[in-house]
Amino acid sequence: MSRIPLLSTASFRLAALYLALFTASALALGAFVYFSVRREILTDFDERIAEESDALKTAFVDGGRDRLAAIIDARGSSGAGFAYGFLAADGKSIAGDLRLPPSGAAGSGWIEAPENDGGEPPESKAEVVRSLITPLADGSSLLVGDERRRSDTILTGVLAAFAWAVAATLAMGTIGGLWLSAQFLGRIDSMRQTARRLMDGDWSRRIPLSRTDDDLTALARTFNRLFDRIEKLLQANRQVSADIAHDLRKPLAGVLRRLEAVRDEPSCGAVRGSIDAVIGEVESVVETFNALLRIGQVEAGARRAAFRPLDLAQLAREVAETFAPAAEDESKTLVQRLDAPLPISGDKELLVQMIANLIDNALRHTPSGVRIEVGGERTPAGIALSVSDNGPGVTAREMSAIFQRFHRAGDPARAPGSGLGLALVAAIADLHGLDCCASDNHPGLRVTIATADSEE
Repeated sequence: MSRIPLLSTASFRLAALYLALFTASALALGAFVYFSVRREILTDFDERIAEESDALKTAFVDGGRDRLAAIIDARGSSGAGFAYGFLAADGKSIAGDLRLPPSGAAGSGWIEAPENDGGEPPESKAEVVRSLITPLADGSSLLVGDERRRSDTILTGVLAAFAWAVAATLAMGTIGGLWLSAQFLGRIDSMRQTARRLMDGDWSRRIPLSRTDDDLTALARTFNRLFDRIEKLLQANRQVSADIAHDLRKPLAGVLRRLEAVRDEPSCGAVRGSIDAVIGEVESVVETFNALLRIGQVEAGARRAAFRPLDLAQLAREVAETFAPAAEDESKTLVQRLDAPLPISGDKELLVQMIANLIDNALRHTPSGVRIEVGGERTPAGIALSVSDNGPGVTAREMSAIFQRFHRAGDPARAPGSGLGLALVAAIADLHGLDCCASDNHPGLRVTIATADSEE
């Protein structure tokens, strides 16, 4: 089976897009932070030099040239953080290590001045300091500066830290995108494999559900319900021809035998009786065809246009009251437990048919003296309607098959009806988003129609 390349998955492209947007945002923010920090560092750098220059200028005013020279020599020998220069009016150095550039002239303001090596062997490149020239009253000049590499080192460290942060973001984002894409691709691939198996005819396959209840899990759950529905329809479609042939062959054969008997029967009375029997058999055939046609219409969803808000409990009460005389005639007790309203949106005629089939099924397949109960309740998922009895019930094997078409519990030859009543119930319930299930009533059978589980 061909696989989707990891880097071409939608999840990886989406992760890459978000990573690119985040990186661009981080770069913009980093540039803003860098220039803000740079401005603050350089401003603080210049302010420190200006404050030192003001202090030395005050010392010159108070003590003259000699005192200023002594202070500069003392601070220079003590390894102070600043570099100093004290120049005469002709540019000759009086004290300190700083000097003016060869093309420079004494004045005022900021310059980039090389630091004097103090008589030591010259280095390959003299250290350049940023200096402030302050003119003094006697024409001399005071230079106070600091090495630019101090601030440059700090800014270089900021840039390096920011570069490492961006690199780590890109690396983690790429790894995260690949991991998310692999997870996404694995789940998509499981869906593709399931679809391929279904196409090959293995309708037992379903998409595995993840423990994480996310959008893909909800999609997989929806597809699984769709596959259940398709499987059900396919099975019904495969079996319907054989079922019809099996169930209609017997009444049609009976019709043929009776007609052959009528052909040879001399008595008019016997002919009339045979014709009545033939009519009954044909009516049974027509009833079966009508039930199949109705189930097909319901499963096709043709009645959804007639949906409107209804109270299922009220409909059940009305149907139960209609069947009460028939139950009394058969010495059976039909009770209601329908106190709470059961709101539903649906087709009234179909819902009445569904309830009637449930009650009729309980009446047909139970002996005299049984108790049949029609109950309803509100559940966390929605509503539930049940029809139960304390009769003989059905076996566990038959319990899962009673909603299939043409299924008859017990001996099919002796069981009444066409075997389509509960199949129609299941079709109507499914049309209204309800689930059908049969369970043991201890004793007897309980059939429950309840709101289907949410797909979310």
